[in-house]
Formats: sequence, C-alpha cells, structure tokens
Amino acid sequence: MSCDFRKLSRTILILAVTAFMVPAGLSGVQVHASSCATGLSPNLHITLLVPTSNPARRAWAAIIQSNLQCLGIDAARVELPFSPNIFDRALSPTDPNVLGKSFDQGGFDILFVGYNLGIDPDPYSLYHSSQFAPSGSNYYLWNNTQNDNLDNLIKTTLNATTRNDYVKQWQVLAANELPSIPILYTRGVVAFDSKFPNAQSVFNVYHFPAWPTVEHLSSSPVDGTFIFAETGQAPGQGVVPELSTSYYDLALSGEIFSPLALRNDTIFQTMLPDLAAGTPSAPGWSLANDNKTWTVNLRTGVTWQDGQSFTANDVKFTFDLLQNKTFGSPTQAFAQGIIHLPTPYAYFVQNILGGYGILPQHILSAFSNDYSKIKNSLFNRPDTGSAAVSSSLPKGTGPYTYVSWDSATGTSHLTRNDNYFDFNDWGKTALQSKGQFQVKDYLVRTIVGGDQAITALSNGEVDFLDSQYHLETQPSFLSSWGSSKISTYDDFGVQEMGVNMNHPILGTGTATPYAQSHPGNATAAADAARWIRQAISYATPRDEIINQQLNGYGVSAITTPIVGNYKTGVGLTQGFNTALQPYPYNLTSAANLLQQAGYTPTTGTGLGQYTLIIIVVVVVAIVAVAAVYMLRVRRKPMAGSMPSSSSAPPAPPATNP
Repeated sequence: MSCDFRKLSRTILILAVTAFMVPAGLSGVQVHASSCATGLSPNLHITLLVPTSNPARRAWAAIIQSNLQCLGIDAARVELPFSPNIFDRALSPTDPNVLGKSFDQGGFDILFVGYNLGIDPDPYSLYHSSQFAPSGSNYYLWNNTQNDNLDNLIKTTLNATTRNDYVKQWQVLAANELPSIPILYTRGVVAFDSKFPNAQSVFNVYHFPAWPTVEHLSSSPVDGTFIFAETGQAPGQGVVPELSTSYYDLALSGEIFSPLALRNDTIFQTMLPDLAAGTPSAPGWSLANDNKTWTVNLRTGVTWQDGQSFTANDVKFTFDLLQNKTFGSPTQAFAQGIIHLPTPYAYFVQNILGGYGILPQHILSAFSNDYSKIKNSLFNRPDTGSAAVSSSLPKGTGPYTYVSWDSATGTSHLTRNDNYFDFNDWGKTALQSKGQFQVKDYLVRTIVGGDQAITALSNGEVDFLDSQYHLETQPSFLSSWGSSKISTYDDFGVQEMGVNMNHPILGTGTATPYAQSHPGNATAAADAARWIRQAISYATPRDEIINQQLNGYGVSAITTPIVGNYKTGVGLTQGFNTALQPYPYNLTSAANLLQQAGYTPTTGTGLGQYTLIIIVVVVVAIVAVAAVYMLRVRRKPMAGSMPSSSSAPPAPPATNP
C-alpha cells in the first residue's frame, strides 16, 4: 500500500482491517511516502514481537512498524503465540542463555503485550531490579538506581500523602526512561443475557480487578447455570493462583480459592477480612509498633471443599510454598522480599493478605519431595486428566468448587459450594440475604473467535462475553444487543511496548553510534538508548489507535502501574501525576532523537515533512481475539466503579472524542 504525499499538505492513510484478516494479510500493511527515509546510517535493526491472539493489537503493531520504517529503522515484526513462545522469550524465560538477549539471539527486542493491573500504585514488583524475570515480573530487566530508590520509598512509606508524592516522582522518571512504552489504558465492555436480573449492577461494580464474582449474581430460575465465555483457555497456566499470571485463569482460581483479605470496591478501596477473622471496621490483623510485624487472626469453622478443616498450618504452608524455588512461582522473588519484612511494607494487607489464595496443606504436602510437580498435576491442571479422580482435583475454601473438564467444548465446570463460610458482605449468608449466590453451576468455556462468541451469546449457548473480546470494536452489536445487557468500565488494563533493557541499542545503548563516538562520556550509552526509546514513543499514534480502532474506548497511556486520565486529571490509582501527558504523535521529534543517537537518514526529503503523515486505522467488522492479559500485580480480584444510572447505549468516554 502506498500513497504520494507530495500533492497534499496533510494526508490521511486509511487501513481497513476485516474480521477475516489473517497474519499474512496484516504483514502486508505498510506506509510509504516521499518524505520517508529508506534507511539509516548505520543500520538500526529491531524486531517487534507481537502475540498472535489479538487482531486489533496486531493491526496497531503493523502501523507502528510502518512508522518506524518511515523513520528509516529496519523494523521487522514477528507474530508468535503466547505459549510457549512469548513466555519463553520474554515473560518467563527459564533458559539462562535467553534471558536478556535480543530477538535474534532467542530473546526479544520490543514486546507488544497487554496486562491488567491492581489498584495500588506500587511499581516495585514490575520494575525493581530484584524482581527480574523469570522469578519476578520485571521482564524488561530494568536496572536503574533512581528507580530502585523510589520503588523502595513507595513500598516502605506508610504515610499515604508522602507515598503518593514519591509515586509522582517515579512517574516522571518512568515517562522519561520508558522501559515500558505504554500505548493506552483500556476501557472494558462486557455483554450478558437476561437470565440474571442483577447482572448489570454486579458487573459494573464487580469487574476486573474484582473478578469474576459469580457469587454475587441472582438467577432466573434460581439454581441456574451461568456459562462464562473467554477468549483464552482456563485453565491456561493453571488454577493455582500462585502459579499463574494469566487473566483467564482468574475465572477459575478466583472462585475456588479464598485469600486472607479482599478488596470490597475501587471507590473507598477498603480491604475486607476473608479467611482472616473480623469485620470491615475491626479486621483481624494488626501492625506492631516496629511497623514490620503483623499479627493475623484466622476465621474459625471454615472447611476445605473436601470437608477438611482450614487451619493456620494451611496459611504457613502456602507462604512457605510461595517462597520455595522448586515450586516455581513467577512472583516468588516479590513475595520473598516482603514476607520477612526487613522494612515496613505499605501494601502488606493488599498484596500479601489479599494477594494470594490459601492452598490446602493436607493435599499439596504429598508433593513435598518435589514441589515442581504441582505445576503439571491435576490439582493445578485438571484439564489434563480424568475428572473422575476427584481426590486429585483442586480444592479450596471459595464459593465454587471444581467438577470437571470437557475437552470437546473446552469447558471447565464448577458448582456452588453450599458449605461456603459466612463473613461480612461476601460470605454465604450475606450474599443470600441480598438474593445473590443463586447460580448453582458455573461453566467457563473457551471460544476463541469473536464472531463465534457473539453468535453463541445470541443463540443462548453462553451467558456472558468477557471484556477481552473487545466489544468496543463492535458498535453495531452493542447497539442491537441493548444497553440493559451491557456494562462498561475502566478496567485497570494497559497495552504497552515492553523494552528489553539489556538490548545493546534499545536498553544499554552501548552499541549506538553516539556511545561509540563518546567513549569518555559515562552517560553517553544510556542517553542514546533513551533517545531511541523516546523516538519510538513519538512514532506511536495513540489517539488514532483509540479513536479509530477502539471507537474511543480508552485513553492514551503515560506509565504503568499508575493509571489515570490525563485529559480530566482523574486517576484510577492514587498518586496519578496530573502534570504529565502522553508522548504526542510526532515523527519529526522522533527523527531528531534518532539523529541525536547517531542515526542519519540515508534518503528522504527532510525532517520537516514527517509531520505531514498521519496514520489512521479503521477496523471494519472486527472482533478482536483477546490478549492473554497478564495479571502483573498479584492480588485477590477487587471491585470496580459504581454502576451507571444511564439508560442509553454504552458510548465511548466523553473525554476521548
């Protein structure tokens, strides 16, 4: 596809992507213009790694690739499935010969990925240098002293006002350094049928991170069946929450296992005792005067789903297992650095008490000779064996218990735990008093294609379509389905380009021309790499992606994990820095930064004409297959925004025209 920009002062190139476009079709999307450079001197080669699961993201990755090529960058794009490829190359590479290496050496350069965040503005687990993958979530391998210092201050400062000031300082650093080049914060849309009278209010209040909270539903008829459709398989990585970072697995693990504490909502952001004793006003945990010693009292009378009693031994077993390297939790490094509390930790209740489902010692201690075997056991992966071996299936203390796996339909079957324990607001008696906890059979079904999922909902084959179908790309469906059967919300999601900060050009900068020509300059390499990352950010048309491809459902992103709307100045997470704005789309600024780093265009008509190029993406009849959204901040699902009183069909946020 080409376009002659010489005849127009301002040209828009429209790329139509159909619902049936396959990777080969997407790979043909390119931008050529008379003002584009055909190369750089010296050559700058990078590979954009894109998961195959989300056509919408694949499309905008192609647009960004074309912009980088217009700047003269030799930008390749490779599409691979999450498992095993993306995990093995970037997110959790267990091969030490791959960790930190470039794409051409088996690792990655830049990864397009989406993930869901928690509520608290805590960058430690994502970015601190002690949290490197594979045992931590810092897959960027960012090692920055100022970042580590601010991460530690945010993590250990108990005063919220002071802590939020550190959060704002951290955002300034992250927005400048860009180990992650955020693209957009997402807005979720879910659709459901009319068999569940309170579904809209429930899903408006209890969406991700409060997910999926089937126990809050009323059902008509009572004791009905709720079939939940997801684009990714559950179990994918498994149902043991300490072993999975998959968004899709939450649909199972969040209902099977209970944590010590959970978050009731995103408005007041209060933590409620779950397996911990107490009430919201008098929870069963306390902090000693040293600000490092926590005492947690446990609820009595709770039983596991096999009838065994829940005890303090189960809690100790869970946290010991979490820190065991053989067990192989992807959050082991994070938990290990906090549980022993060498310093105060501001988010102990949220991320430790509320971050992990408690596991049954009486079942999993059978693996004490080799805890690595839990990962592939029927307890974690009940889809891999016979459901008849009930003693081997996962057992928790949560509201639903695992029954079986149907390989023919890709469906996990859970049933209501009628022995679910009582506690304020979310316990059995409290739910029943509100006319909730009426779903008896809960099925989680994998339907990969968006068109197939919409057809299944329309035909009554499923009851609910998850937000990862990206129904925001289907305004005609949303309008025809009806506003009473749709919920929309800010869902703490982000789409980003994660950078390999060990890459010799993009990360360390040691192989850049600027660094090599300034051998006595101690910061030359880091400066050059930062300029290149900033150039890539300037080459990203965020507003066009949101407005044209997602119909306005989203907002341009600045940093993660702090989320907010820069246009309104309203933050979803505390400490959102309202003084910051996203990088604007500006190819001239990008080209100037590349030249600062030592890369000169080999051909092209000059930097001034780069500003004449605006790329708009129009998605025609596309239902995006969702990304495997990574649950990057481990915690029990939390509740979301309050329900809207509007009766109008869902519309794009007014702040994102």
